[in-house]
Amino acid sequence: MTGTDESLRPEKSRITIFDEPIICSFCTYDVFIPYEVYVNVEQPGIGVRHVRYVAICQHCGQAKMFGDPSRFDAETNRFIWALNQYLIAVRKYKIKIIFFIGKRHDDKLTAFQNQLIAQDIKIDSVHRVKTEVTILATISTLNEIHTLRSVIMNSATRLNVTIKNLILT
Repeated sequence: MTGTDESLRPEKSRITIFDEPIICSFCTYDVFIPYEVYVNVEQPGIGVRHVRYVAICQHCGQAKMFGDPSRFDAETNRFIWALNQYLIAVRKYKIKIIFFIGKRHDDKLTAFQNQLIAQDIKIDSVHRVKTEVTILATISTLNEIHTLRSVIMNSATRLNVTIKNLILT
């Protein structure tokens, strides 16, 4: 969102007010997820609500409150948008898992796939030739790539599945 009348989306992003970035006062990072907060306002009337934002820093978790100072400029006869949101794209990675499984162990294959899905790993395709199975999957950086290898290996160990190769691209 850049200079429009729509609300900020609750997605990982950088936010600016009059082109000045919002910076975390605790850790000085500038990546937040904003959320709308509705506040009761007694004036000018009963039931009137005011929208504010709370942005959560994605590095330390500190909350930062701010409002939308957008306004109509009578001199230039146009509306001045204050808030800009620049969404941070979530990077996608492809992963190829090659493993061995017995000829009659379709239940192990299904259980292994279910464990991958439970870890938010999107399975694109499964190819099986005799006892060798190849799974092509897509993951995002939100899956904590650092721990992904151990998650897959632990799932395989619990099911007595032998991983031949694990390729992250």
